[in-house]
Parts: sequence; structure tokens; C-alpha cells
Amino acid sequence: MRVQYMIEVMFAVRKDKYKDYEIIAKELDLVEEEDQITHLLRLNDQGSTEDELNVFIYDPLYEDTENKYHEIKTDILGSSSDEELNEEEENEIEHDIQEEISDSQPIIDQTFTNTINLRRTIYLLVQSSLDFEECAHKLLKMKLMPAQEHEFCSMLMDCCIQQRTYEKFYGLLCERLCLLKKEFMECFMSLYKEHYETCHRLDSVKLRNASLLFAHLLYSDAIPWTVVRLFVKMLRFWK
Repeated sequence: MRVQYMIEVMFAVRKDKYKDYEIIAKELDLVEEEDQITHLLRLNDQGSTEDELNVFIYDPLYEDTENKYHEIKTDILGSSSDEELNEEEENEIEHDIQEEISDSQPIIDQTFTNTINLRRTIYLLVQSSLDFEECAHKLLKMKLMPAQEHEFCSMLMDCCIQQRTYEKFYGLLCERLCLLKKEFMECFMSLYKEHYETCHRLDSVKLRNASLLFAHLLYSDAIPWTVVRLFVKMLRFWK
């Protein structure tokens, strides 16, 4: 359907005789009509290919030739080249100023673009992996900032609970990550607390998947059982 639509648009443009499309853009129309030289070459004519231009020839008068070229260029284009040089110098100055500002003031991402890109990358790596070992190897090769580790584990948790049924793949993957890096273990301990406090917001499928994932991490000692002590004390307090 997309190709068919593009073809219909092309025929419509042709029917209108390309009225919305300029033959030459104004920015490229630099030579006046009276100064333009039109070259006519018929199919049966034998033109010169000027093969000598494909070979480098040392010019002993290189500077004189360059000066003549700049004179001809100035006669055709005027002083626009000088203005372009001035604009380039101004752009370089502005670029240096922006670099100084960026060095002195850290940029804070208020659009969560980095977080979205991180979650997209993790999702693609998980979906493209054949088993949990390959997936863990790919994920560990990612260069994470210290502040992104919690978001990293939270994304894996979201991938697990979004499944229709619990998949052991995520339990083995999270177990491997927790055993390899202490930071991941602490993040999953924090997620255990967060999900325990907000479990009433999850539907039955998500609640079952989250419970089975944390049960696997506790059973395999990927996270310590001390995370349960806190909630036992909380239950006693509520009673």
C-alpha cells in the first residue's frame, strides 16, 4: 500500500506539471543568465573526455594559479566568499563558547531521552538473544552510568511481568546478573521492596510473574533473605 500511494503521488505531481517544484533552487542559482554558458552535446558527437585531468600533474606555479582561480571566483560570485569566511569564523567562536559553557555546566536531560534509549536497547538485546547466558553477556557489555543501574534492572523486571506467563529465562538472567555484580543485587533488593509496597496495583498475571521471579532469586540466593525480614516486622507492626 505504501508503494502504491507513492506512485499515485508521483503521477499527481506529473499531472500538475511539477508546479510546486523549482527547476533550480534559489540558493543554487548563482550565475546570471547572460553569463551562463550552455554546452550542447549530441549523442552521435564525439566529445573529448579530457583524460589528462584524471592524472596528477605537478604545477610549479601553484600559488599563481590559485590566485587566478580566486580572482575568477570573486568576479563570478562577488564577495560572498569573504562573508562565508566571516560567518565560519563567527561559528567557530560560538562553538568554542558553547564548549566552555558545556564544560562548566553539566547538561541535565529533562526529556528522559537517555532513559528511553536505554530501555529500547535492553529490550532489543533481550529479544535477540537465544538463551539467558548470551543475553547476560550482551547486557554486561553495555556501558552503564551508576545512575542507570536501577533503571536497567527495572526494565528487565518490566519485561518479565509483561509476559502472558512466567518465563524461566528472566529468572535465570536476573540470577546471573545478581551473582556477577553486587550493584545489580542491591537494585533487585530495592525492586523487591517497591513491588511489595505496590503489589495491589498489579493484575493477577503481573503479580504472579513478579512473585515467581523474586521467588527464583531468593531460592537461588541471588538476593539475600534479609529483604524479607523488613516486611515481617512491618506485618507485625500492622497487626
